[in-house]
Amino acid sequence: MKLTELNPSWLGHGGEGITNSITDEPIPYTHGAGISFDCPCGCEKKIAVTFNNPLDGERLSDRNAYWERSNDTFESLTLVPSILNRNIEDNSEHWHGFITNGEIITV
Repeated sequence: MKLTELNPSWLGHGGEGITNSITDEPIPYTHGAGISFDCPCGCEKKIAVTFNNPLDGERLSDRNAYWERSNDTFESLTLVPSILNRNIEDNSEHWHGFITNGEIITV
């Protein structure tokens, strides 16, 4: 399955009116700070992950993200490590897989 089949969208971070809760300093907008896409299992829920290396190249110093991004299009995106999506009601594994070169690989 291709990532492009799962309605992906880039997530932003910060921007107008957003401040650091500790320092109260404004947080500038970061484009491509993560990605959101439909769960590959077909449950109609969304999965969202944030990157250590956003599209605009600015590392986000005010938080730690877990995924490292390679490439900058949905058709070629690779994320490491794998994505483990858990059901929040019972903490069971919901979907586990990779995004590699724009392909969804379920494990």
